[in-house]
Amino acid sequence: MRASYLKSLVALVLLATLSSVQSASASQPVSGISTTAYNEGTDTAAAFYNPLVVSNVNLTLPQASFDTLNNNPGTTVYQRASVRITTADGQVTTLADIGVRIKGQATRTNLYGKAPLKLKFDAFVTGQKFMGLTRMTLNSMVQDPSFVHEDSAYRLYRAMGVIAPRTTYSWLTLNNADFGLYANVESVDQQMLKRWMTPAHLYSSNCYLADITPSQSGCYDTNYGDTNRSDLNAAIATSALDGAAWWTEINKVADMTAVINLMATDLYTSNWDGYTDVVQNNYYLAFDTAGKFRIIPWGQDGAFPMDPSAQLDFLGRGPAFRNFGNQQRSVILRKCVAYAPCTALLVRAQVQAKIKAAQLDMPGFKNKIAAVINTAYISHETRANSDVWSATYWQNWLDTFFGMRTTALSNFLLTRAPEAPDLTVTGKPTLGSALQANAISWDFTSTLQYQWLRDGSPISTAQTALYTITNDDLSHNISVRVSALKPSFTSAVTTSVAQLVSNPQATAAAIKGSAIVGGQLTATPAVNDSIQVQYRWYRAGKLISGATNSTYTPSTTDYLKAITVTTTVTQSGFAANTTTSAPVTILAGTIASPTVAIAGSNVMAQTLLINATIPTGARATYQWLNDGVVIVGGTRTSYVLKATDVSHSISARVTLSKSAFNTLVLTTNAVTIVAGTQVKQPTVSISGITTLAKTVTGIVGSWDSGVKLSYQWLRDGVVISNSVSKTYKLTAADVGHSITFKVTSTKPGFTSVTTSSLPSALITN
Repeated sequence: MRASYLKSLVALVLLATLSSVQSASASQPVSGISTTAYNEGTDTAAAFYNPLVVSNVNLTLPQASFDTLNNNPGTTVYQRASVRITTADGQVTTLADIGVRIKGQATRTNLYGKAPLKLKFDAFVTGQKFMGLTRMTLNSMVQDPSFVHEDSAYRLYRAMGVIAPRTTYSWLTLNNADFGLYANVESVDQQMLKRWMTPAHLYSSNCYLADITPSQSGCYDTNYGDTNRSDLNAAIATSALDGAAWWTEINKVADMTAVINLMATDLYTSNWDGYTDVVQNNYYLAFDTAGKFRIIPWGQDGAFPMDPSAQLDFLGRGPAFRNFGNQQRSVILRKCVAYAPCTALLVRAQVQAKIKAAQLDMPGFKNKIAAVINTAYISHETRANSDVWSATYWQNWLDTFFGMRTTALSNFLLTRAPEAPDLTVTGKPTLGSALQANAISWDFTSTLQYQWLRDGSPISTAQTALYTITNDDLSHNISVRVSALKPSFTSAVTTSVAQLVSNPQATAAAIKGSAIVGGQLTATPAVNDSIQVQYRWYRAGKLISGATNSTYTPSTTDYLKAITVTTTVTQSGFAANTTTSAPVTILAGTIASPTVAIAGSNVMAQTLLINATIPTGARATYQWLNDGVVIVGGTRTSYVLKATDVSHSISARVTLSKSAFNTLVLTTNAVTIVAGTQVKQPTVSISGITTLAKTVTGIVGSWDSGVKLSYQWLRDGVVISNSVSKTYKLTAADVGHSITFKVTSTKPGFTSVTTSSLPSALITN
C-alpha cells in the first residue's frame, strides 16, 4: 500500500510541476524564414521539413499514458495521446488517439526531464497521417548544446548521396507544459526509404558495437520487411574475407559507393558515435530488393566534436575517443583501409565531402538557423541549455571546425603519394591547330605539371595545358605528359596517346549554304592558322564587285543566275593553289512571314479589318472567305458583314508576292459571325372603338429600315385565326373578352423582334 501510495504521489507531483509551467505555444509562436531553398523532395511532407522554420507540437496525454511513460521511460509500447500541430505557415492539424513513447539511449529520461519522443500517428487509428507522415521523431538535443549539429550533419550526408533524414524544428508542449525546442527529425521508415530506393528490409542497430559480424548479428532489429534475414546474413558472411576476395563479395551485397560515402562523411565530420568509428552505434541497414544494403546515419550529437581526441583520423587509425569498447573500428572500414583500391575510393570520397561542405556553405547555413532559433527559442528553454551565449559559442565552433578539418585533410593527403591524373587531349593534330590537355586530379594537394613531347622528347617552353602545332611538328608524333607532384614523393605521371601531326592540303573551292535569294552562301576551305585564303565571287562568270569575303548573300540580281567562288590558298608546304567551285543556281527566296489576323466586331453589318505588316518590297492581295469559300468582291482590307455571313466562319487570305521570291499565302484565324440586333423596337397599340362590329386598327410605330412586319390579333392571348392584317373587325365571339395586337419584325441577318400591345378593354355589344 505504501509503495502504491508513493507512486501515485510522485505522478501527481510531476504532473503539477508540468502544469505550473506557462505554455510556450502562445509565447513562442511558429516562425521562420519564408523560403523553399532548404526544402528537399517532392512528397507531401517536403514542405514541412525546412530547418529554417519552427512549428508547434502540442501533446495532450491522459493520466494513464502520462503515468506509464513517466514511470517506465524505457517502454517501447506506444501510449495513447492527442496532438495539435501548427506549421510554420500557421496551418493547424489536430489528430486524436495517436501513439507516443520516449526514445533514446543516453538521452532517455522520464517526463520530468526533456524527454525525446516518438509519435506514431496511426498507432491506434489505421491510416491516420500528418502531411503524409505516419511517424514523427522529436530529438531533445540535450547532448547538442549548439542545437544545430543534426541539421548540419544530415544535410552534408544527403549531399554526399547518403540516405539521411530531413530535419526541421518544433517547439513542444505537453499537457500545456513547456518542454522547449526539439529537432524534428524525419523518421526512418518505409515512406522515407521509398524516396531513395526500393526497400526490402530495414534493420536498426539496437546495441553498442553493433557491427556486421557474426558475433553481433543479434544487434539488429527488423524494422521493415519479413522475417527472412538472408540478406543480412549474406552481408555478415563477408566479414570472414579479406583483400580482393572481400572486395568482390562485399560489392555483391552492398552499394559500396553509398557505404564509402557514409564512412567518408563520418570521418570528415568526426562522427565518433556513428557506424564507422569504434562505437558502431546510431545507424540503420537498409536492403533493397536486389539484396544490396546502404547505411543510414541516425543521431548526430557526436559530429563536429571540439575535443581534439575525438577528431577522427581519415583512415580510422589511433586510439579511440574515450577508449570506448574494443578499440576496433567498423569491420567495413577495417577491410577497406586494408585493400588499396577501396582505400583510394575512401580518400577520394573524403575530398568530395570537403568540397560538398564548401559548396553548401555549412557555416553560413548554421548562421541562418541560429538567426531563427537563438533569441526567439533557445533563450526560453527551461529543460536544457537555455544559455544563448553558450549555444552561440558551440554554433560558432563550426566556423573553426570545417577550416580545421580541411587543414587536417590536406596534411593527411600530403602523407600519401600522388595519384596519376586523369588526362584527355582535345583538338586536331594538324599544322596550325591547337591541342588542349585536360588533366584532372581529385587530390587538391597535388600540383600538376605539363610537358609536351615530340616523338617522346620534351619540347622546350611547351609546358602549359595548351599547345599550338608548328612546322617543326609536321610528320612527328605529339603527346603530353602530366605529372602530379608532392614534396618527398615521386611524381605520378600520365602520358597521352601520341598523335601524328599532318598537314593535309586544303580542299578545292566549294560552296555550301542556302542557294536562294536572301540566303547565305559560305565558301570553303576556311582560313585557319596554317591556311590563308582569298575569295572572289562570280555571277554568271562575271566578278561581283566587292564580294571578297568567305560568305555571300544572293540578291534579286542573282535570281536564276549561276554563282561560283574562286579561292586562292596559300599554305605552308604547298604551292599557292587557285580553284573554282562548281556553280550553284540561285532560286527564288522566301518572303519573311508576317503575322496576319482579323480585327473588328463579329456582329452582322459591322466591319472586319485585316491586320498585317507587309514586308518591304512585297505586294499584298486580299480575299475574304466564308467557310473557306471565296466571297465575291471581298478583296479589300476591310469587309462589311452580310446576312449570308451570320453563323458562318469568316477568314481572310493574304497573298504576298515579290520579284525573285516565292509567293507566300497566309490565312488568318476564322471568326464566327453572330446576328445583329434591331435598334428600333417601338410600342405597339390598338386604335378604335371596342364594341361589336367595329373595326380596330393596330398602331405599329417606326421600325428599322429594311424590316418586314407581320401581324397577329389575339383574343385573351389566344391567336384569332386568319386575323393577320393591321385592322380587325370585332365579332360576337369577342364580346366579353379583350383583344391584343402583336407585331413581328424580321430582317435578314438580324434577330427577329416580337412585341404586343396592351390588352384592350372588354369588348361590349
